[in-house]
Formats: sequence, C-alpha cells, structure tokens
Amino acid sequence: MSLNMKVGVLAGAASAMVAGVCYGGSTPGSTDARIAALEAQIAQLRSESASWLNAEQTRALVRDAIVDSESRASLLREGGTAGFREGRGFFLSNEDGSFDVNIGIRTQFRGVYNNKDSADESTFGWENKRTRISLDGHAGSPDLTYMVQWEWNEAGGNVLLDAYGVWNLGNGWDWGWGQAKAPFLHEDLIDDWYQLAVEQSYVHGWFNVGRTQGTWLHYANDTIDFWVSFNDGATQSTTGFNAGNLNTPFTADGTEWAFTARVEGALAGQKSQFSDYTSWSTDETGVLLGAAIHWQDGEYGTGGEEVETFSWTIDASAEFGQANLAGYIVGMHTDPNATGATDFDQYGFVVQGGFHIVPDKFELFGRWEWMDFDNALADDELNLVTIGFNYYFREHGWKWTTDLVYALDQVPATSTNHGLLADAVNDEDQWAIRSQMQVTIP
Repeated sequence: MSLNMKVGVLAGAASAMVAGVCYGGSTPGSTDARIAALEAQIAQLRSESASWLNAEQTRALVRDAIVDSESRASLLREGGTAGFREGRGFFLSNEDGSFDVNIGIRTQFRGVYNNKDSADESTFGWENKRTRISLDGHAGSPDLTYMVQWEWNEAGGNVLLDAYGVWNLGNGWDWGWGQAKAPFLHEDLIDDWYQLAVEQSYVHGWFNVGRTQGTWLHYANDTIDFWVSFNDGATQSTTGFNAGNLNTPFTADGTEWAFTARVEGALAGQKSQFSDYTSWSTDETGVLLGAAIHWQDGEYGTGGEEVETFSWTIDASAEFGQANLAGYIVGMHTDPNATGATDFDQYGFVVQGGFHIVPDKFELFGRWEWMDFDNALADDELNLVTIGFNYYFREHGWKWTTDLVYALDQVPATSTNHGLLADAVNDEDQWAIRSQMQVTIP
C-alpha cells in the first residue's frame, strides 16, 4: 500500500470515527482525545513521507552512480584489466592478455647483536636489510617474458638488481639476455626470501658468482634443468667476498670472458618444491641433485695480472614432509698467470636442515659451514655454526626468523649480511644474534 493511500485510509477512518462519535453519543472529552491522537498519527506519516522522498532521491543517486561505474568498468575492459592474483601479486593486463605485468613488493627488517668475545666488544643495531620492487610478466606474447627488480638496502644503495628478457623457443628451450643471477650455486638460486636462516651462508658470500650481465640458454622438462651462460663474470678474490658485475660498461667488467653452466634434476618429488629450503606438510618426499661450473679470465691488455679462476660445486637437497636437509661443496682454483705468483685452491662446505615442530607454523633449523682458504689468509680455516627458528604467519609472505651465528675460528672479513665483523689475528669465538621480520607481496 502506498503512503498516499495510507494517509487517505487514515483520514477516512478519522471521518468515520467523527461521524460515529456524533451519532454514537460519545462524550466531548473522549472525542477530543481521539481526534488529537489521529492528528498525531497523520503528522508522523507526513514526516515519514519526507524521509521516504529523501530515500527515493538517494536511490536515484545510487542508480546514477552504478550506471556511471559500469561505463567506467566498460572502458577498463576495453583497455585492460587489473587486480590481485594469489601467488603473483597485483597485476595489469590488456584485453587480449598479450601484455601483462605483475607487481611485487618485498622487505626484510632486522636487528643484529654482535659480540667479539676476545675483545669484549659488542655492537647492536637495526637495519632495513633489503626492500625490493619487481615488475615481471610478458610483452606482446606469453613467449616473451621479462623481469625488472630494484633494491634499497641498509648501505643506502639504490640498485638495479635484475633486468632481463626471456624468449620461449619451444620444446623446453628458452633464451635469455640481460642482468640476472649466474646459474652457479643452488643456495643463490633460492631467493633471499626463501632461505632457512636470516641470511645465506658465509661460504655462499665467498664463492658465489652473483649477478652478471650476459646471455644464456636454458632447457627444462619435468625433472631436469640445464643452463649455459656467457657473461661478464664476477669480481673474485682469494682474500675477500666475491661480487657480481652490476650495470658495468663493457670496458669495466674486469673480465675478458666468463662461462657458467649448471644442471640439476629431481630424483623424487617435484622440482617446484625445491624453490625454497623448507618442507611443507603438502610436499611429498623429494630429492634434488645439482652441479655447476664457472670459468673466467681477466681482462687482456690492461697491464695487470690476467687472473684466471675456475669454480665448481656439487649440491643435494631432500625434503621429507615437514623436514628438510641440504648441503653442497664448492671449490675455486685461482691462477694469477704471472711469474712467481701463487696459485690457490680454496674450498667450502655447507650442510643445513630443519623440521617443523608445529606443522607449517614453527620450524627449528641448524647449519654448519667450513672453509679452507689455502693459506691465503692468516687463519687457514673457518668453522661457523648457526641455529635458529622460523615462525610462519603466512608462509614466506609473513615470516619471523631469529638465529644465533657462532664462529669457532677467526673471522677473516667483515660481512654485515651475516652480522659478523673481521677479527684481529688469533681472535675467535665471535657470535651474533639476528632477528628479522619479512613481508612479501606476493
């Protein structure tokens, strides 16, 4: 019943009541009271009528807004789509899907306490270890993919880490070019966000090739990955950490040539489950074996020593559903190619493992690493032990990691990545506590 009809009915009822009063012989006092009550109800209905008219106006505005939003959505559909995809993050795409970009945001913030026991010195502080923004997707066709990634770190660096394209050639083959990680250590190919400990191992920092500029060929099937890369090599040293060549011109990379090759295969389980070091309750039992080499020679005609290095590694990883185990051995032969200069053969070994005491939530882990510097440094060997835990709020998307690193021998070189500082000769027993919160999208 409409509001006008309600008012009419009420008015009619009032008239009838008045007539009834006249013919029914009611007293004047009761008649006045009834008329007053009816007038109050009519006033209330008129007030509701005003509110109802306002509501109708509001509905009209809402309808207009919906029509407008639909026209805008139509315009978006004509030009592309946007949204959020689980596991890929925020995305933009055109209508036919030939162009696609995924946007990733990741950050690690940590506190570090270091104690150099022999000197009775301690240092504590906070740092934004790394914050990264990445863009990846395909351009013009799903067969042409790309990745661009920037990093802001605790040293104040604003660095272009990755900038490369990959062309899918079919039948499992693809060709890539640009700046990316050289396919050498398996520990390096696992992203910083997917490690067990707060940071990758000290051995990794010493022997790794890192990011280089160059071109590579890659083959993959259900069980095997193979890479061969021609690149500008790494800044390698027998007395300090290795580093890649980021954004270097061709005249300043320090190498004449460099080659990297790697092969790895899953003997059991799925290759995809080895993209991190932990083992989830949904992971099946799996085993992955790998091996790689890196060979480079110094720049010719510079007047300096043309140092030639040859590095190799063999690695293995295993997952058992809530438990994991991984390890590798790595070696580096350095030949200065100069009369009377000393060749060096340095080695490193890493073994680590972890298990969930609360499925997919709370994980304990441990790591032992050993290095032989072949008398290139005052202390010839280094043993490091790391123990800690991970608490997964949302798997790697939101993770809290805390660990203790203990050096049984003299630490030869400072590594703020690991919370370790260079020891004086014959010093040892240095230790560090690191606690880190990590958030990633995706």
